[in-house]
Amino acid sequence: MLDVIAVGFDPKKTFFIINTKHAGLLYPEAIKVAKKITFSTIKSSFGFTDSNNIGSIFYTSMQTVPSFLPSILKKKNIPCLIPHAVDQDNHFRITRDILPKLGYYKPASIQCLFLPPLKGNLGKMSSTGDFKGIFMSDSPQEIKNKINKYAFSGGMATLEEHREKGGNPDVDVPFQYLKYLFEEDDDKLNKIEKEYREGKLLSGDLKKYAIEKISKFILEHQERRKEAPSKINDFILKV
Repeated sequence: MLDVIAVGFDPKKTFFIINTKHAGLLYPEAIKVAKKITFSTIKSSFGFTDSNNIGSIFYTSMQTVPSFLPSILKKKNIPCLIPHAVDQDNHFRITRDILPKLGYYKPASIQCLFLPPLKGNLGKMSSTGDFKGIFMSDSPQEIKNKINKYAFSGGMATLEEHREKGGNPDVDVPFQYLKYLFEEDDDKLNKIEKEYREGKLLSGDLKKYAIEKISKFILEHQERRKEAPSKINDFILKV
């Protein structure tokens, strides 16, 4: 919640729903959803076995409710658009099958990309294992060390080869970070990509620029985050 607030979302348009706090609102609707979902559907969708706990099995029912909660609160059928990462896709595919059976619109969804881990592997960032990542709590020095040590480069093996053949920004993690989040100037980004492909821009220079941009963004975010705890109540859904 603190990070969402620090990013700058509008409390007049943004509402936090807490499953335990809002159980009286969510649970009656989740029961209706649960009656339409079979155990075999959940097992096949998520790879669950009989040893999975019952909370995991019921979770999709709770996850579904916010997609038609505005219809409940406004007492009219309201379309819903869900931006989500790919790991949430199974929940909302099931949701799209269920809601028409309850008399609501199918929600539309937009899948968002994960920023890749520094090593370029597929999957989420993590503080352990091979999926090294940068976190909103990192210091500029930690960011610098992580990028220099772990960030997968699209550059060539030698300076001469890089100058001759150019780098590959499509697999270069520092460039991907700039592309998807940290460089808002499209002209600047296009120039970086062009010069990197042509071998004019070196991997070390690209890393240095990414470190500067990411560090500036995160330091500003951390300052805004310090003020966020006092604003949480403004965002929590009031019913």
